[in-house]
Amino acid sequence: MKVLKETHKRSIAKSITWRVSGSLATTIIVFLFTKRLLFSLGVGVVELISKMCLYYLHERLWSKVSWGCVTHPLSKISLKREPTPEDISIISAKLKELGYID
Repeated sequence: MKVLKETHKRSIAKSITWRVSGSLATTIIVFLFTKRLLFSLGVGVVELISKMCLYYLHERLWSKVSWGCVTHPLSKISLKREPTPEDISIISAKLKELGYID
């Protein structure tokens, strides 16, 4: 059984969507204060790029820290092969019977 880990692509996608929304908010706030559209857009672009890079690095560093993470108890079991759908069905039924899952 594999433990899910976040991929670089996922971290990049999260960085982009988070920063676009944050930079849009910053651009609007700067515009409301200055009434200068080009200046506001410039601040938004600089903020977008710099904070996206910082967020990506932050995510990758935190992915190496195990503090606060819970490991699934079955993740320590090594398998000789990938389980089939039938195997998963049998395991799920047994875990339900034992009260580990609903």
